[in-house]
Order: sequence, then C-alpha cells, then structure tokens
Amino acid sequence: MEQTFEKNMSHFFTGVFLVLIPLFILDRQHHLELLYTLVGFYTFVQIVRDYIWKLSLEDTKGILFLCFQLLIVSIIISVDQSFISQVYLLVLIGEVVFHHPLKVSIPFAATGYITFVVGKWIAFGFPSFQEISFIIPRITEFLVVFLFSYMVSKSVKQKQMLEEAYEKIKASSLKLEENVIISERRRFAREMHDTIGHSFSTSLIGLQAVIALLETNKAEAKEMLQKIRGNLDKGLQEVRQSVHYLQESHFFIDFETAVRALLNETVEQTSVIIDQDLQIEEEWMKPAQEIVIYRALQEGLNNGIRHGGADRFFLIIKTEENLLHFRLEDNGSGIEKTKVEKGFGLTAMEERVKEIGGSFQMDYDNRRTGLALIIVLPREQVNFGEM
Repeated sequence: MEQTFEKNMSHFFTGVFLVLIPLFILDRQHHLELLYTLVGFYTFVQIVRDYIWKLSLEDTKGILFLCFQLLIVSIIISVDQSFISQVYLLVLIGEVVFHHPLKVSIPFAATGYITFVVGKWIAFGFPSFQEISFIIPRITEFLVVFLFSYMVSKSVKQKQMLEEAYEKIKASSLKLEENVIISERRRFAREMHDTIGHSFSTSLIGLQAVIALLETNKAEAKEMLQKIRGNLDKGLQEVRQSVHYLQESHFFIDFETAVRALLNETVEQTSVIIDQDLQIEEEWMKPAQEIVIYRALQEGLNNGIRHGGADRFFLIIKTEENLLHFRLEDNGSGIEKTKVEKGFGLTAMEERVKEIGGSFQMDYDNRRTGLALIIVLPREQVNFGEM
C-alpha cells in the first residue's frame, strides 16, 4: 500500500513541477534564462530519481540525494524573484518528513527554511532586514506542510501495520483450521480401524473356516455363518455410532476459550481495544453454530480493522433460553445507507447463518460512525435417531 501511495505522489508532484515551469515568466525575473535552466534541471533530476533509478528515499543514498536536491532548490530560490520556487522546497520537505523520523526531518526542515530566507535575501538584492521582514511569517507555511506530511506518514504506516496484522490473523486462522482438520482425520481413521477393521478381519477368518466346513459339516458351517452375520451387524452398529459421534463432535474443545484466544490474538497483533460480554451456556451450541459464530467474529474483526479503520470493538455473545444473540460493534468509518454493498465475506456469513435457521442483520446509522453485525440463532434440536 505504501509503495502505491508513493508512486501516486510521484506522479502528482511531477505534474505540479511541469505546470509550474511556465509560471515563472509571469513575474519580473532578472535572470529568466538561468532560472529556467535550473528549474528544468531540477525537474529532470526528479524524473530520473523516481522513474529511472527508482531510488528509495529511506536509506542513506536517498537522504543524500534529497540533500542534493535541497542544494539545487536553494540556488533556484536565490535566483527566483517570485515565491513560486517555494513550492519545490515545500514538496521536498514533505518527502523527507514522510520517509524519515523526526530526528532527520526536523533538522532538514529547519535548514530548508533558513535556505529559503537567505535565498530570498539574495534574490531581492541584499535588502535591509526591515524590507525583507515580511518573509519571516511564511514559516507558518513550512509548519503546515511539516505537520500535514507527518500526519499522512503516520496514517499510511498505521494502515500498513493493520494490513500486516490482518495477514497474520488470517494465517493463524488457516493454521488452526489445518491442525483441526488433521486431528479430525486421524480420529476418524482410528474409529474406522477399531470398528470396521476388527469386524472385517474376524469375519474374513470366519468365512475361511466356513468354506472348509461346507464339504464336511454343513450344519456347523451354517451356525458359523450366523455368528459371522451377527459380528457384521455388530460392526455396522459400531460404524453408525462412530459416525454419530463424529457428527456430534465439536469443532472446538471449548468454544468460549477459542473465542477469547481469537480476541487476545487480535488485540496483541493490532493494538485495538475489544470490550466483551460472553455469557454462553455450556453445551448450548451445536458444532455448526460454533463455526458460524466463530467465522462471523473473524470476518467482523477483519472488516472493521481493514476497511473501517476501527480501533475499538464491543462484542456480545449471550444465550437466553432458546436463542443465542451475537453482536459485534465497531467505531470505524461506518457505512452509508445508500452504499450498502456486501462483499464476499459478509455474503458468505449471511448464507451460513440462514442455512442453520438464524437471522443476520447489519446495523448502521448515518448519524454515527461504526457498524454492528447482529446474528440471532435458535437452539438446535436434532434427533439423530431419526437421521
């Protein structure tokens, strides 16, 4: 994201410099040819830096190149009889503030302002202090550019940190899912080995004995076949019980613990604040409901941080008699009623909720910021005997 922002700014500033070039002729200039030569050279240097060398401004080479550009701008200012060249200096200071810490940007900005004052003193023919004192208050322009660039830098870097945190949360979730799937596969394999494997092995041995008895003792062979049938029936019942057990098994060992772990991980990786009210009755939720609520929480947190810029959430998960209430509210940028567009994540969330008989709602209000996701699930009553 930061690289895209820098690229867009480079295009913008290059365009500004090209637009400024013809404006110098509008003011009375004593050395117009020299001024145009210097401005043309500076614009060429800027283009080479951004589009040919693609120089990084954050390392030592970058700061040295910016100092070289400051030298060129100081010469331009000392020749320019107007204040148009000040734009070049302000842009340069803004770039330094955006890319470097305060210990570098403050001295650079101070040097830039001093260069501006001295340059104008030279450009206007070394007048007295009283004649040039009107330049001093222009320090406010430098301060505005400095503060604005600093705020933009902080905002972009914070957004980048949130993007990285989102990717970490996503990777952790995928790893958790992978581990759970592997665990379930191993458990299923053990169940099948202990039921079908044992029944089939003993039945095969019995069938071999029956084949041998068919020629000599049909009555005993028939009796043994009845035992084999009973053994297979018993194995089939055990398979059904295993499938029932696997179908009833929960995705999480403890759902509330898993939710708190997700919240703690999000807080650690993004520094957001999450107020929570969890009142979940034990054994109330079925596996499908646990997954739906967990996925809704993941998606809501990710959307609020990544798209809404939220730094505070309020979560309620509460079971009351035959209903489960889920509400996740954030303080992000919110959403306009006329621009409600559900992305893939929210659409999938709504579909999951409705598949298990629940209701899904997005609560938004143009009078306030933030967005609330509301889910209500009924208590699931399943008769596995009928299934």
